[in-house]
Amino acid sequence: MQELDLLEEYKSETVRLRRELHQIPEEGFELQKTQAYIMNYLEKLSYQPEIVCNTGVILYIKGENDNNPIAFRADMDALCILEDAEHDYVSKNPGWMHACGHDGHMTMNLLLAKYLADYPQERKRSVLLIFQPGEEGPGGAKPMIDAGIFQKYPVKAVFGYHLFPFLEEGLLGTKAGPMMAQNSEFFITVHGISGHAAEPQRSMDAIVASASLITCLQSIVSRNTNPMESVVISIGLLNGGTRVNVVADEVKLGGTIRSFSNKSHEKLHRRIGEVVKGVELTHGCNIELKFVEMYPSVVNDEKLYEIFKELTTPEKRVRFRKVMLSEDFAYFQKEVPGLYIGLGTGNDAKGFNKNLHTAEFNFDEMVLLKGLEASIKFINYSKNY
Repeated sequence: MQELDLLEEYKSETVRLRRELHQIPEEGFELQKTQAYIMNYLEKLSYQPEIVCNTGVILYIKGENDNNPIAFRADMDALCILEDAEHDYVSKNPGWMHACGHDGHMTMNLLLAKYLADYPQERKRSVLLIFQPGEEGPGGAKPMIDAGIFQKYPVKAVFGYHLFPFLEEGLLGTKAGPMMAQNSEFFITVHGISGHAAEPQRSMDAIVASASLITCLQSIVSRNTNPMESVVISIGLLNGGTRVNVVADEVKLGGTIRSFSNKSHEKLHRRIGEVVKGVELTHGCNIELKFVEMYPSVVNDEKLYEIFKELTTPEKRVRFRKVMLSEDFAYFQKEVPGLYIGLGTGNDAKGFNKNLHTAEFNFDEMVLLKGLEASIKFINYSKNY
């Protein structure tokens, strides 16, 4: 089907789906309204979707070639952000917002289901549609894999899309190899001894120790890693103290580390632990350190990248630069070859230039048809994956 035909036939449906989903943002695995919307839509198309991991949904659409099926994943959850907008489809769940484009990702999968229902002759191969909860945390990809979706439906390749405002509107961007970072979170509690601020010698100041710790942690990237390595340590949480005239006895802080290799990641873990021990000795306090492993690095399959280039024209694609963002799509790629694709939404003239995870993020729904067009081409690819 030609691109213009898709625009003409699915324009209103694209807008309706995205804006209705945008109004019902939900958290993590608590996606009852979102799941009900998806199930209802697919059932009206005469499909029989399946529930996975409580609020996840999968749909297997059998095609002419059932020996070489492929999958398309869409994440479902939203973010704890109060939307700053005045349009008529603003979030109806105050304090929650689809600020990362997951409403768009779900819309593309639903449109693909509709297209294959409208044009059954286009089912050149079987397709597994995955609607995944919990991408923003704690991570829904691995639980869905553990639930056996790839054992039941042994796909040969998995594709995922993500809207990106730093890409020009309508462009598709991806690359072979590492594309997005591996990440871990760390949580630190500094234990001191409280006392009167006028007599600090009788106490052990957890705030002073924390200040020293933060400074030392920030030196790891600049002084303990190769400048050619891509690594990040960022501290985003800091809580401590009760009054201005009381020496704090406890401070809690937390942050994230990002890298593109296990070797770099292990080095960051080790060095953070060494810094913590050093600050403990220097300040005489006790420090607890806990790491929480999050997502592996998104690493795109080289063969799928070559297929992507074969199916797209140079003026419609761009080579994606590595980013320190993380995505649990990486877990799918550990099971089967996968390709993660950025879909550009950036357009200064339209005002669609606000970053992901912000209260002003928005986009023109017509870009979603670019993703639909690419998915159809992957389904109609004449060779085996």
